[in-house]
Amino acid sequence: MVDHEAGGPALHTGRSLSWRVPPYQPALLMLLVCGAAALNIYGHPSETVRVLTLALGALALGLAVLGLRMYLGVDSEGAVVRYLRRPVWLPWSEIARVEVVSDVRGSDTVRFVRQDGSYVDVPPSLLQPSTPMSKPRAAARLNSIGNQIEACRGARPGHDQD
Repeated sequence: MVDHEAGGPALHTGRSLSWRVPPYQPALLMLLVCGAAALNIYGHPSETVRVLTLALGALALGLAVLGLRMYLGVDSEGAVVRYLRRPVWLPWSEIARVEVVSDVRGSDTVRFVRQDGSYVDVPPSLLQPSTPMSKPRAAARLNSIGNQIEACRGARPGHDQD
């Protein structure tokens, strides 16, 4: 399996493609959790500061776990999108099209539209670039990811392209 940072390009090498949150992001959030815990254990803060740092630490821990769990994988058999709880497996036979859509949780992302019209959106934070860039460049990267997914879909065994 080939892993890629969020929003990073994937190369089709005959193996599966995957996108994950860059590992430094959950690591930084865990450092924030450690700092909040250390302040509460060793600093003897006031009640207000204690509640604030515990809330901030709990939020950072939740975001770190979410970041570690999110995943998009694509191979010759289909795609898998994992949020916090469980993965959603989408075999290519169930997918009518793959498209880039706007305004999903305030951002652009890739959408897998099933044959029955229902759809599964990839978490936008998983595909958005982790470094600042212009909107047109970010949109071009997202379109490139959509094209890579379509190429993997078209390369499945026994599939005749029109």
